[in-house]
Amino acid sequence: MKTFSIFFTTLILFANLSANATTFTGGVTKVGQQDSNQVVDAQTKKGVEFAKISIPQKNYRTYTDGNGNFQLDNIKITQPTIMNIEKEGYRPFSLTINNGESLNNPMKVEIVKSESADISLDSDIIHLGDNSYSKNSANADEFRLQSSGPYYSKDFIMTNNAKRSANYLVIGSIVGLDTKLAKAMGQNRIKGGAYSSPAEIYFNGRKIGELQVNGDGQRIKIPNSLIVADSKNQITIKTGQNMMPSDHIDYDDIEIMNLSILSE
Repeated sequence: MKTFSIFFTTLILFANLSANATTFTGGVTKVGQQDSNQVVDAQTKKGVEFAKISIPQKNYRTYTDGNGNFQLDNIKITQPTIMNIEKEGYRPFSLTINNGESLNNPMKVEIVKSESADISLDSDIIHLGDNSYSKNSANADEFRLQSSGPYYSKDFIMTNNAKRSANYLVIGSIVGLDTKLAKAMGQNRIKGGAYSSPAEIYFNGRKIGELQVNGDGQRIKIPNSLIVADSKNQITIKTGQNMMPSDHIDYDDIEIMNLSILSE
């Protein structure tokens, strides 16, 4: 995947700034002077202590100090890799680190306190697909987990109050998509006409959206008419399939982190 700084639906948050820091605020980046990496409260702007910083694909973790500062050791990153920030009482936050050079730029990450209506579906990294992928596939070098299969499903309860709000499935980060659009954006190195269909999102058995490109903070709106109040609801994510003719189904291998439902 090439380096991008873009601010539309996919919200890919890459830093390529030599002298300044980049502030990550749930999908918005701001440039400012910063000497070290720091996690701060989005409202108070004060440092958040003992927040866990992890790079699951590298089996790496560290924690912030009393001022919210943290250091990242020398980590070899050659392809976009997910970095995750967790702290009790705050919404999980993840962003895609483009390459090793990105870690040389101090970053400030603003995390938001969780709301009572927030639903955390999964904060672990999830690998979907069939463990069969080209070395030229998006993020192939960074895949570490075995696939849990071609789809992910999770049941959860939504209250009647949710039907009076706008509700969104939020995908914290996704890497590995080999769609036609991802290929056109330079997010993989697959040659020829090969590409995969988009990942599909289902809510209570009805398709509500697709994932076409890799990135952070993607949102899929959930139609309130599909919500079953005070009862079980279900989200399903199905990975795409290789669209080239074949004698077998070849699933696109992708990795997803931080799935949640937010009401606004």
